[in-house]
Amino acid sequence: MSIRCNVCYKEFGEPLYESLKDHSITTMNKSVAGKTRVYFCPGCGHLQTSELPNLNEYYAHEYAINISSEDDDQIYTVVDGKPVFRAEHQAAVLLSKVDLFPGCRVLDYGCAKAPTLKKILSIRPKIEAFLFDVTDKYVPFWNCFPKRPAWSVHQPDPSWIGTLDIVLSFYALEHVSDLHAALANVKYLLKSGGLFYFVVPNVYANAADFIVADHINHFSAGSLHTLLNNEGFGHIEVDPVSHDAAFVVTARFKIDANIEEEAQHLEVTDTFTAARAMAHYWRDIAQRVEAFEATTRATDVIAIYGAGFYGNLIASLLKNPENIACFIDQNPHLQGSAVWGKKVLSPVNLPQNVTQVLVGLNPRKAHAIIESIASWHDKALSYFYL
Repeated sequence: MSIRCNVCYKEFGEPLYESLKDHSITTMNKSVAGKTRVYFCPGCGHLQTSELPNLNEYYAHEYAINISSEDDDQIYTVVDGKPVFRAEHQAAVLLSKVDLFPGCRVLDYGCAKAPTLKKILSIRPKIEAFLFDVTDKYVPFWNCFPKRPAWSVHQPDPSWIGTLDIVLSFYALEHVSDLHAALANVKYLLKSGGLFYFVVPNVYANAADFIVADHINHFSAGSLHTLLNNEGFGHIEVDPVSHDAAFVVTARFKIDANIEEEAQHLEVTDTFTAARAMAHYWRDIAQRVEAFEATTRATDVIAIYGAGFYGNLIASLLKNPENIACFIDQNPHLQGSAVWGKKVLSPVNLPQNVTQVLVGLNPRKAHAIIESIASWHDKALSYFYL
């Protein structure tokens, strides 16, 4: 069965990347059977991962992001030793880019807990908020909003069609197999000239996205322009700077749009070079982890820094994960929990007998983050970086 690009429908050839091991890791840090296969589209520069089986069941019953508590969120950055969480940063970027005027009708599409829109409502209480997700598991969180929003589950409320000024989407489109159907829904809901504002991962700034099993779509600036132009959006802005390792995208519906074909072609060529380099990088990771493990001594005590995707990936590649003493993470929402049966601790609580730290962080930022941990400066630790 042929596989086609979700953006431009061009048929793929052989995968650019295929995992060596017969298992993959999802956003929920769950290991699932089957190899990760990533394809590159020479037509629009899109990267695409083969879909999980029973995708709808996965999102309805297994996918539950940051659901352990009302405040549970992922760390965006750490400033002066204090974490800044992702929803907080997303709200600040949105407010800097979009005029949320009184009475503005704003929908968070695929919202989960909708923490960003909740923060926005506390700052702009006169907007009208709407929520949509494919599951009802987040309803208890929606009930905690400072101003009760209207919401719908499974399908958007038909009464919203053509009435919304802004549709928001945060980290949702990377999961969607039928992108054109999703954008058709957005268009039905927007007023003419309405704004579609969304955030998706930038795999070229965070290589982990390349092998996340349930991230079907890995966008480039070119593939985003192609997708939005083909769906009748214009005034397209793809911002790779305002949110680290993500594209912040704005586009208006029913506005004339044109792509510069020559620039698009050049962008696809550059994108392929970067994508091929990532494929080589991930093929090499398993061998590097194996080589590290072979050099450890019986007296070495190992900790993994990072209880998220990278840390779980490292643990999955170890032949003897039972030798992990603990995981270390600066996110207070993860501290005290367990990963691979091992406790997640704060950096200040690193056990004294730990001698080796495997760093499970975005390689682009890993060294700087480790160096910023003042309590580790006087420790005799050896580090393994991805």
